[in-house]
Amino acid sequence: MNINTLAKLTLFGLAYIYTVRLIDTIYHGIFRPAAVAGTVVGLNIMAGLVQLLFFIVLCQQFVPEDKPALRTASWLAIIGSGIGLLPKLLAMAVLFQPQPLFFFIRYRAQITAFCPWMTAVLLLTFSLIFFFDHGFRNDKPLKRAFGAGAAGWFIMAATQSLVIINYVTAGWSGWPIFLPPVQLFSSLSHFSHFWV
Repeated sequence: MNINTLAKLTLFGLAYIYTVRLIDTIYHGIFRPAAVAGTVVGLNIMAGLVQLLFFIVLCQQFVPEDKPALRTASWLAIIGSGIGLLPKLLAMAVLFQPQPLFFFIRYRAQITAFCPWMTAVLLLTFSLIFFFDHGFRNDKPLKRAFGAGAAGWFIMAATQSLVIINYVTAGWSGWPIFLPPVQLFSSLSHFSHFWV
């Protein structure tokens, strides 16, 4: 698959993820039925995998060997995309309860708080390194694309930093997994944003 097709699929996947998040914010709980939630989570995982594949192909086909800064930036993007898959696996673990994924449920608070922040910071770093690379100075569309990426990931990193501050200052150390079923369901509904 060529890089242009992957770039378009990645953009479509990001648009899907944020559209679903917006819908869930406006109509909270609309994705709660198991079949709908399973579909949303499955498509979310596919979008994350396409993004990861995009950065792998970018590193292999687009980044020259003699540009160590760009290669490092590409690896940061690959690692960031991999980390970004963890909350999606957490959503699958919560929905379908497969035994091998119980680790994700146990550490869901940390995964929900830290993984999106790490992803945003690593992809922001990637975008900035590519944006400031002198080789792209004359390629205006590419420069604009990396500039838009940097702006978007900066907003995400800033937003997720507030989540981290809230998580650290709240001092929440209990695990809802050990609560009675009624309280567990109530607690999970507060974390439904990571289903998406």
